[in-house]
Amino acid sequence: MELQENNDYTQDSQTEDNYDIEIYSKRAIWGFSIFFSTIFGGVLLMLNLRSAGYRKEANLVLLFSVLYTFIGSIIMAYVGLQTSAVAIIFNGIGAAILTEYFFNKYFPESDYYPKSIMKPLIISLAICLVLVYFVYAYAPKGMIPVK
Repeated sequence: MELQENNDYTQDSQTEDNYDIEIYSKRAIWGFSIFFSTIFGGVLLMLNLRSAGYRKEANLVLLFSVLYTFIGSIIMAYVGLQTSAVAIIFNGIGAAILTEYFFNKYFPESDYYPKSIMKPLIISLAICLVLVYFVYAYAPKGMIPVK
């Protein structure tokens, strides 16, 4: 009987080890989605899904975040809403979809180890700086008002 209890303990600890993965937290996905873009949060969630073994679902999340950002940009440009407040609201909706639907669907329990965001933060800031440089360096004269 003692041996049987010991086997049960071993099996339980092995199933618990399956949950010991290191992923980006829901807060990190929220932050990157709102302050940078839904694509940035989608990439973090895609990396989470790949590290958990959900390869097909990871591609679906990346496709959603790219399409959501692209369609949202077209809609905002067409309507003429190009303020940062509208962009933050739009990114917040994308962040909610990524975290409340996709993240909760594949990571329903909070038994994971949060991964450091320093590397994605440095990469995201570098991408934004390069984009800002190209916008200011190669925009036609008079197109960007300088105060």
